[in-house]
Amino acid sequence: MDQLKSQFPTTAEDIHYYIELIKSKVPTNLNEIQSHFHQHFQNLQNSNYDTIIDDFKNLRINPITITLTLISLTTLFVFGKIIGSSNTSTSTKSTSSNSTKSEEKGVKSTKKPKKRVSKAQKANKEIQEILDYVESEYVPEIDNYIENYKKLSTDDIETKFKYFDEMLLKELMKLDSIDVTGNEILRENRRKVIKFIQDHQNRLDRFKKDITVKANTTAN
Repeated sequence: MDQLKSQFPTTAEDIHYYIELIKSKVPTNLNEIQSHFHQHFQNLQNSNYDTIIDDFKNLRINPITITLTLISLTTLFVFGKIIGSSNTSTSTKSTSSNSTKSEEKGVKSTKKPKKRVSKAQKANKEIQEILDYVESEYVPEIDNYIENYKKLSTDDIETKFKYFDEMLLKELMKLDSIDVTGNEILRENRRKVIKFIQDHQNRLDRFKKDITVKANTTAN
């Protein structure tokens, strides 16, 4: 059988040549086809292994060599498809696996370990946030209120005074709730922010007294 395999055409030129020979021997009408098959079966019955080998060696075109050649080519084609499909599937799985691993590594590498915030850092951050909030939200409004109070009615002056006084008191209460026990630096920072807020409370109190005195003097 190995000897038989070695006689099969393997190059593209051999296969093309052999196919052209096969085409020239293919019957073209019904009578020829019937005669062809009848002859084919007779040849199969009368043929032996040595005869088949000899036909392949000499590239003789007959029903047996045609049949075996077509079977061989079909088999090679099918096996080629199967092997190609298997390689493609394996390559796809490998690529997908590598991609998944790369993505996992990428995700892991981009995750930064969370830094633990100490109690002192948290307290200092809260003190600073209160200071920043008062400076940005209330101080400019208080300045504008004191400078332009004459444009306001008496009721509006009183209402705004109470509003600012309450808001500043609220921020002082927040500062009092921050734990600075055992840390003199934080205690000093908190004391400075408290004094800063109290200074603006005192501004409001002096302003209120001044306009009250002016109002009484004008009335008299």
